[in-house]
Amino acid sequence: MADEAKAKGNAAFSSGDFNTAIKHFTEAINLAPTNHVLYSNRSAAYASLHQYDVALSDAKKTVELKPDRSKGCSRLGAAHLGLHQYQDAISAYKKGLEIDPNNEALKSGLADAQSASASRSRAALHLVHLAMLFRGLRCGRS
Repeated sequence: MADEAKAKGNAAFSSGDFNTAIKHFTEAINLAPTNHVLYSNRSAAYASLHQYDVALSDAKKTVELKPDRSKGCSRLGAAHLGLHQYQDAISAYKKGLEIDPNNEALKSGLADAQSASASRSRAALHLVHLAMLFRGLRCGRS
């Protein structure tokens, strides 16, 4: 029965019907609560809907159930990336690459997370400079 619900979830996911996919994966999880693939698939469906908080919860469960599977690390990295938790995403992708060093999805995710982290750092530095400039202008007018 869980396999049937999983198959329906996979079909819905493939057609872009992520809400229906989540419904079927949840049904499958209720029938087979220790199946890490079901949590992984539901995590991907939640991430596709930009519901990264619940995607993260399912990704964590995936890793808890099967810590030696790189796909769980990939799901974890994607959820953290969606939540703008760049250092956590980088850590998750690196952990996945320790398990599967040639995984292109993990390499790509790591590059995306590192790029986003660097962009955030540059933006923060720019804001600091603007604040210093603004403060200097205010002080100069007094």
